[in-house]
Amino acid sequence: MELRNLRHFVAVADALSFRVAAARLHLTQPALTRSIAALERELGVRLFARDKRHVALTADGTRLLERARAILSGADELSYTAHVLSAASTRRLRVGVYGNGLAELTHPVLQTFCDRHPDTALEVRDADFAYGIDPLFSGQFDVALLRSPVNLPILHTVPLFQEPMVVLLPACDPRAGAAPVDVSDFFADPWVTHPRSIPAEWGASWLFAEQRGGASATIGGYARNEAEFFAAVAYRRLVGLVPASAPRKACHPGVRAVPTRVAHMLPAAVVYPATGFLPGAAAFAEIAASVVARSLHLVPGAEPPNPTR
Repeated sequence: MELRNLRHFVAVADALSFRVAAARLHLTQPALTRSIAALERELGVRLFARDKRHVALTADGTRLLERARAILSGADELSYTAHVLSAASTRRLRVGVYGNGLAELTHPVLQTFCDRHPDTALEVRDADFAYGIDPLFSGQFDVALLRSPVNLPILHTVPLFQEPMVVLLPACDPRAGAAPVDVSDFFADPWVTHPRSIPAEWGASWLFAEQRGGASATIGGYARNEAEFFAAVAYRRLVGLVPASAPRKACHPGVRAVPTRVAHMLPAAVVYPATGFLPGAAAFAEIAASVVARSLHLVPGAEPPNPTR
């Protein structure tokens, strides 16, 4: 039995839509349909009842769903444990970088860790927002640099700083001038945001959910990384929010970054699993905090972390 097919089964059960599940898994819908059909043949039961409009779990599918979740959880735990053992023996630390990481302080933090721990191989990887924080628990990352509110009990969080957010607009948009704007002026526009697989608190911050008075944002597209985010604004004429440092790192000719009249601050942090983490992850977080404390001036507009978070 392929774990891949079980993951596809759980994804469809969660979404109750082959189209939505295929998008989340980055598969074509026919490929996902074939995977579910193969699993049903292997198990000898029908997992879903479907017609042109609806998808529902069968009674057998409902009974098998929790077992499938348990098997996948066990497999992930096994993978992570093996990764920890491997990393401990090879002196390796894998760092996931979400978005633009720690802005101008990303390199100083990474370089300082390398200087202080020359016997540890540092592997730096761009994080795909479509996978949320799963890579921190599947062994792909040991520690990560995040640019979103982080209040999850399964993560140990070390707040580092906060910086203003800016509104991204297409360069051709007449509102894309130099004058500060109110974010609420763009609430009627279609927005680009990160996939639904990120924690809900992150998604709310990128869409300004608290300021919308209960109204839902119009989602024009999802972006798995910074390049896709900028491209969605430039070529699909969407609106988005990013930290002020993002346009400095990834300047795009089709995008304009507009400051807001009222500063809306986005936190930056180092995170790693609350349990079962490598000692190197805690050492990395400690070094990051010390580098930021003495070099925060390198990030224009940045401030110390909000003590209430």
